[in-house]
Amino acid sequence: MLNIGECVIYGSHGLCQVREILVPTFLERGKEKQYYMMISAVDAGSVLYVPVEGAEDKVREVISADYAEDLIDDIEEVEEIELPEGKKAEPAILEIIKRNVVDEMMGLVKSLRRIKATREAEGKRFATLNEKYLNMAEKLLYTELAYSLETEKDNIKRRVLEMLAELPMETA
Repeated sequence: MLNIGECVIYGSHGLCQVREILVPTFLERGKEKQYYMMISAVDAGSVLYVPVEGAEDKVREVISADYAEDLIDDIEEVEEIELPEGKKAEPAILEIIKRNVVDEMMGLVKSLRRIKATREAEGKRFATLNEKYLNMAEKLLYTELAYSLETEKDNIKRRVLEMLAELPMETA
């Protein structure tokens, strides 16, 4: 069972803090059960109600500071996610975002950033849908890394982008 004040990763909602454990008033009489009331750090002001029963399958611990540091420092070792072309990429991207596993998220960010740089170098536009998913993936990833490293999300983004800029731009 999670504790009040604890921060966890809740799927594609990302970093959340357990604010309360309660029986919400919106439940039907006779169907009362305990819920975690969680506050999202990713979407400011979002409140999530997660049933206590079964929550273990939907939440994971936040990565350690050492792991976060290694992930950024060893970014060249992170495997890019192989994405299908065009519209077929969307389900693959959504599945990765839904799982929200930090290594995969870094691989997705790395892949989308490479595609964006390649498109721009060719004088082409980066697809609006890809831009949307890149922003979503970065928001989830950078929020968790920033929390682990006790810094601001913008600092993490700057570091990651600097590290990616140093990598050779290979095209798949």
